[in-house]
Amino acid sequence: FHAMDTLQRNGYDLAKAMSTLVPQGGPVLCRDEMEEWSASEAMLFEEALEKYGKDFNDIRQDFLPWKSLASIVQFYYMWKTTDRYIQQVK
Repeated sequence: FHAMDTLQRNGYDLAKAMSTLVPQGGPVLCRDEMEEWSASEAMLFEEALEKYGKDFNDIRQDFLPWKSLASIVQFYYMWKTTDRYIQQVK
C-alpha cells in the first residue's frame, strides 16, 4: 500500500517514486540470523537443543555464551524452517 501510495503521489512516474522509496546509495540489504552463525555454532545449537529442549537460557549459558538470547531465539525459529529440522522431526 505504501509503494502504491508513493507511486500515486509521484504522478505514476516510476523512477521518481522509486527514488523516494530507496535510500540514497541503493537499497539496504538485511542479513537473516542464519547467515550470522557458523556451521560449528549451528551444530552446538542442535546439540544444546537436544539436551535442554527450548530452554534458551541454559543453551546460551552452557553452549553459546557469546550469542545473545535474542539471537538464539531468532536462530531457533529460522532453524525450524530448514531441512535439518524437518529430518529430525521425522
